[in-house]
Amino acid sequence: MDKLILDFMKSGKDINEILDMPLSYVTELMRDETKPKQEKSLIAAFGG
Repeated sequence: MDKLILDFMKSGKDINEILDMPLSYVTELMRDETKPKQEKSLIAAFGG
């Protein structure tokens, strides 16, 4: 969560705006950020 907040601050968000965000919204952003990218094949997943 710290990384997400620091990224918001680096992109110009005010800390008060970040703290006013609903927790469910922030956790949804974190879930989307950490979701692994799906590949079409096993070879593509390992960089082949």
